[in-house]
Amino acid sequence: MKLPSALLLLACLLPFLCPAQNQQNPTAPRANVPNWLKTMDKNGDGKIAATEATGLMKRNFNRIDSNKDGALDKNELTQLANRLRRNNQNRQGNRRRIPTNEELLNSAPKDVVIEPDIAYRKGKSEAWKLDLVMPKAKSKEPRAAIVFVHGGGWRSGDKRTGYFMRGAIEYAQKGYVCITVNYRLIAEAPMPASIEDVKCAVRWLRANAKKYNVDPKRIGAYGNSAGAHLVCMLGLVKPKAKLEGDGPYQDQSSLVQAVCASATPTNFLLFDNRRKAQRTQPGELFAGPVDTLEERGRKASPSTYVAADAPPFLLVHGTADTTVNIKHGDTFHAALKKAGAKHLEYIRVEGAGHGVFHKSPKKTYPAMEAFFKKHLLEAGK
Repeated sequence: MKLPSALLLLACLLPFLCPAQNQQNPTAPRANVPNWLKTMDKNGDGKIAATEATGLMKRNFNRIDSNKDGALDKNELTQLANRLRRNNQNRQGNRRRIPTNEELLNSAPKDVVIEPDIAYRKGKSEAWKLDLVMPKAKSKEPRAAIVFVHGGGWRSGDKRTGYFMRGAIEYAQKGYVCITVNYRLIAEAPMPASIEDVKCAVRWLRANAKKYNVDPKRIGAYGNSAGAHLVCMLGLVKPKAKLEGDGPYQDQSSLVQAVCASATPTNFLLFDNRRKAQRTQPGELFAGPVDTLEERGRKASPSTYVAADAPPFLLVHGTADTTVNIKHGDTFHAALKKAGAKHLEYIRVEGAGHGVFHKSPKKTYPAMEAFFKKHLLEAGK
């Protein structure tokens, strides 16, 4: 069965959302000029023409072709290889080891309490765990809560990496009860497992609201990239969509009351086809029958569920995002507005890429703080 090009989802999606595994070369396992020429220089003239380029080389051809002569010569290819090599070295140098429970507890600020590796459901998966961070100071009134969901292309990442643990601690210091959540990655289970898991984590939080002094009517969520996709699903997807999974606490709602999402994949059918291979095999995001790929892609897309009763949304997207194109943010915002959603904020950062949220902190950090304050903290007064 031949699928529409937009539905060969993973052929384009995973290489871009998981740059740590793919960015060393835009089209082949080794980022070097001889290998590129061997692979793509079909006429043997020592250059790669636009008609010969494949994969990400083709996608970024105009940017690589610095002299605009319609061909990539050895000098241009060498410059590209050097850039990719430097980027890879920087990535390797910036990788952080995931702290152990002991390290996490020992480094915690004195004004917060951390409960690490809480199982939000029983079972064989090691992914079904969350870290909870809350203010040490007591409160007579139930507190608002924020769920932090990490990114990583649904393939990698962890609840303690980057901003997700740091953000949970920072917002606990502002008076929120926070959880940062792990979920099954695609090597363990394909979509919609990640959606089902984060929804289960929210249900766990509501089921334990009294224990942790949480107001179940004031729960928000923040995520970036793949995590942004998941928190959008937490804001929009009701039980009738049958994405709750088989986890416990089914008597609790998995919906959140405020969503902050940055660099968000909002519609899987928007991703262009980059290869001919149909990536529906085990270990891929949408592993499963080819003939249901379109249906499953649509079911997993936040854009499918826009409605007038959507919770408040703060969306952040960069106009130069080459991983998740700005059209994801634009069309999603427009669809929410058309559906009648009442509280929408959209920060559209000119020239920013996929790291827009943390590379534009003077805009995004205060906006998120004000957003959650308005829709969570002040909503309880």
